Amino acid sequence: MTAISSHRRGAAWLCLVAAGASGCAPNVALAPTPSVSSGEWRTARPPHATTSVESGWAAFGSPTLNNLVARARAANSDVRVAAARIVQARGDLKVARSASLPTIVAAASAGALTGGEGELFDRRDEALGLDVAYDLDLFGYAAAGGRSARARLAASGHDRDAVALAVESDVARAFFQFSALSGQLDLLGRALDNARELDRIIGVRAREGVATRYDSGLQAVEVARIQAEISRLAEARDRTRNALAVLVGEEAPSFDVEAATLTALAPPLFEPSQPAELVSRRPDVKAAEARIAAANGDVDRARAAFLPGLSISAGAIFEGAAGGPVGLALSTGSSLLASIFDGGRLNGNLLSAGGAQQEAAETYRKALLVSLADAEDAMTGLDRSRHRETLLRETLSVAHETARIARRQYVEGAADLLTVLDAERNALDVENAHILAVQDRLNAAVDLFKAMGGHPVARPDAIAGQSRPPSPGEDSRS
Repeated sequence: MTAISSHRRGAAWLCLVAAGASGCAPNVALAPTPSVSSGEWRTARPPHATTSVESGWAAFGSPTLNNLVARARAANSDVRVAAARIVQARGDLKVARSASLPTIVAAASAGALTGGEGELFDRRDEALGLDVAYDLDLFGYAAAGGRSARARLAASGHDRDAVALAVESDVARAFFQFSALSGQLDLLGRALDNARELDRIIGVRAREGVATRYDSGLQAVEVARIQAEISRLAEARDRTRNALAVLVGEEAPSFDVEAATLTALAPPLFEPSQPAELVSRRPDVKAAEARIAAANGDVDRARAAFLPGLSISAGAIFEGAAGGPVGLALSTGSSLLASIFDGGRLNGNLLSAGGAQQEAAETYRKALLVSLADAEDAMTGLDRSRHRETLLRETLSVAHETARIARRQYVEGAADLLTVLDAERNALDVENAHILAVQDRLNAAVDLFKAMGGHPVARPDAIAGQSRPPSPGEDSRS
């Protein structure tokens, strides 16, 4: 009867101290998770936009681009670094889970008795034992740590997807720039041939006494100007190819790529998602949201630290039999007092965790605002670049016809050389601007594809709590 009363008094004292410890925790205000209130985009959707974002990079109609993106996804250094962070987060999750598992400790002891007079051998006593300890986690300290670790693992997976999407977008833009520079070089190559042909005509006219040295000098300067521009663009194309090699994760000296004819590509008109859908599509937004969950877990863990923990071990059960319930209560009480007297550190940890939660919520809000602005910018860019490309394409034939008329009139003596040069430069400028407008339109489509979160990729290894097969070389045991 006395033992039962002692147990009841110990339990009541335990509850009293736990309540006192809980009351010592400061009140921390947590920030709510922001949401998207916009229902529609300000910029009108592209007309006849029937291409879904789920079509992926294949919607751009370039097998070379698909190949480059696949190579970058597999070998880009930034993507691999982000993937390594997933492995680190998975290790942290295993550490957090281990806090709720029993601990088994091996203990060994040995003793010796010296042999007496007349005994041939000494006698030794040896003992080997196992002590099993288990933390009951009464107030969820270990469980909160596990939730935080799972949320950070999910965030690291979304980070990896965000990095991969950014790298893939950079690959596409670099490939389009490389192709645009190649198109410009082809254009300048034809312009150089025309300039040399005109220089030959001027030479013939000079021998006939019709043209002057002034005309020859003007055309010589024009030929040199075109050659200098070719050299500049060739250098820019080489630098772009080298940058593309880094993005793909290959060595620049041995890297090569075949340019596409931009005017032969059909820039896709992606159907944009609704603003609120970005929350579930964009990996950077999902990563920021997961970090709010991790911060909430940290707050719960800091709060639980104010409350007592109870650990049970097989050794303590047998040793406590001699001391009785009073000894157990005294042992528990000393543990509780240690937590109470350490309140300064615990208060600081809880306040710090609350501030981190508010920071995570504001970071998530910023990610939402940036994602909405990115989508609006991309849709505006797609609309404006399509308009520019249409205007310049319709102007091309007029510019080329004007240049042909000016040259014919010069040969017939009805126009001077400056008129020819102006007309041919205008035609060259319009065709060059058309190439750049096509590039801008393709880049705008890339921006919209990226702003909408890209093609969603199922990544079960990055989703906390979902089963997956072990990676090569990884222990299958959790």
